[in-house]
Amino acid sequence: MIDSAVFVTTPDGRCLRTFVSGPRDSGAVVVLEAGLGASGLYWGLVHGMLAERVRVVAYERAGYGESTPDLAPRTLDRLADDLDVVVDAQEPSRLVLVGHSWGGPIVRRLAARRMAAGAPMDGLVLVDQSDEHAALYFRPSTRRLFGFSAAVLEPAARLGLLRVQLRSLVEGMDPVAAAQTLDASTNPGAARAAAAEQRLVASELAGLRSRPPRLGDLPMRVISGMKETSADRTPGPLIAAHHETVAAHPGAVHVRAEKSGHLVPNTEPELVARQALELTLHVGDSGVDSSALVSLARSECFKKTDTNAGRNVPRRDEFPRR
Repeated sequence: MIDSAVFVTTPDGRCLRTFVSGPRDSGAVVVLEAGLGASGLYWGLVHGMLAERVRVVAYERAGYGESTPDLAPRTLDRLADDLDVVVDAQEPSRLVLVGHSWGGPIVRRLAARRMAAGAPMDGLVLVDQSDEHAALYFRPSTRRLFGFSAAVLEPAARLGLLRVQLRSLVEGMDPVAAAQTLDASTNPGAARAAAAEQRLVASELAGLRSRPPRLGDLPMRVISGMKETSADRTPGPLIAAHHETVAAHPGAVHVRAEKSGHLVPNTEPELVARQALELTLHVGDSGVDSSALVSLARSECFKKTDTNAGRNVPRRDEFPRR
């Protein structure tokens, strides 16, 4: 995936590293937005499955990997500005945005903006997103946890502890791709970028709660990781919040990721790819069998290997999910 790197430039001159694969001639584009603290390289399994049929783009937000840091506050509007640059570089005629964790609010903000402007916008896939309907994000204890996390990320990166913590982020990836993803996600610069985003999560979610994005009847798949792990005890409140999001949007459907905790793109990449394909290719109208498409892509492009078999490593899906 790293071989597909292409840089795009923001209006203020910063460079963002994107990873682009798949056919251009269809005009269909899927853009993958990462969760907080990770390079877009961790989308590798989903990226490969989608590239068989559509143009697919992952990227590194400012400060991660080889993307230029951003000195401006990392608000949702600022994050959506950068995502918009990535999208516009592809000149899509059909567009689906996929956001995991903190990527969910980012793609929703941009989708509402594009719909208001009349730009192509065909659907959203929200993968265990950070959801403003979950009260846990607004507890004083959570705010303290977020503040502490932001303060220790860079020291943890310098000591190599962040790389250990994020091993679960690359489960299922081949060793080379896993190492590249960790290199891009756990260096001090990436840690600073993650900390800058982390400090604004609660306030930005509060803003979403008071001023929800206007998404009309846009087709939307809201995926919830259903599995509780010893390190992650928040599925219940977050799943309930996801159901509230579905209830608030006539175009939304809830999807259960039964085998997954928070890291659905790694544990059930075929589920994420199938939802994106169905929206991008308008499966309900065309009769295309997205399950068959994903099976074909999976068999030809990716043989999932368990690179962490037998290892007792910390998981990324810590309380609360973000």
